[in-house]
Amino acid sequence: MLDTPPEETFDRLTRLTKRIFGVSMSTISFIDGHRQWFKSQQGMATCETDRGPAFCNIAIQQPASLIVTDAVADERFRDNPFVTGEPHVRFYAGIPLRCPNGHAIGTLCAIDPQPRNFGPRDQEILADLGALAMEVLELRRLSLAAKMGSAAGEAGQPALAKEFAQGRSILKAGRIVFNNSRTVVKCTVRQLSPGTAVVHVISTAKIPDRIALMIDADATSRLCSVSSRAEQHLALAFES
Repeated sequence: MLDTPPEETFDRLTRLTKRIFGVSMSTISFIDGHRQWFKSQQGMATCETDRGPAFCNIAIQQPASLIVTDAVADERFRDNPFVTGEPHVRFYAGIPLRCPNGHAIGTLCAIDPQPRNFGPRDQEILADLGALAMEVLELRRLSLAAKMGSAAGEAGQPALAKEFAQGRSILKAGRIVFNNSRTVVKCTVRQLSPGTAVVHVISTAKIPDRIALMIDADATSRLCSVSSRAEQHLALAFES
């Protein structure tokens, strides 16, 4: 789903959320290693933000919904850059989108620049809308898995399944370090092999051609050369 185009199925859900609760903004967001990315958005101009201060980053850590009736009056959020600056969030209600295994991958949320109340009935409606979003996502996952299995079988190439099992296509938080360790850029490692990696960043503009890649979950630190780059992706070759 990450970095795929907008789809009417998800836009319909955010439009409903916006209308039902009378808010000015609604999103379906996913959280990866370094950012929140909006699969669908109503009333917002941006398509992604840094993960750190994102309300959705807090929401996915909750057992149920995260309700903030007035962010300015909430010590957890009053200094948040999305409260003090654009989009000037005062009200936030977000329900985690949770996979069947219990892992939260993102949120469906309602947002407004004015404080408001959000009662138990509202929370029930938000939970139902979030469940609908998750059902669509799960159907997509099952359909994709079936297509991949069929393609591998028809081609007589179990290598595709083996490649995924070996972790070549991954989604892990990473850090790019350069400038004598004085500059650190958060990234998401999307592909990994013994000699190469592909990472996603907010912008590659100021990243030099020789860096260090750190993947904390694997206790990995490798010197790399940038073999190619796009606006938000770097292809890296590990130095021996």
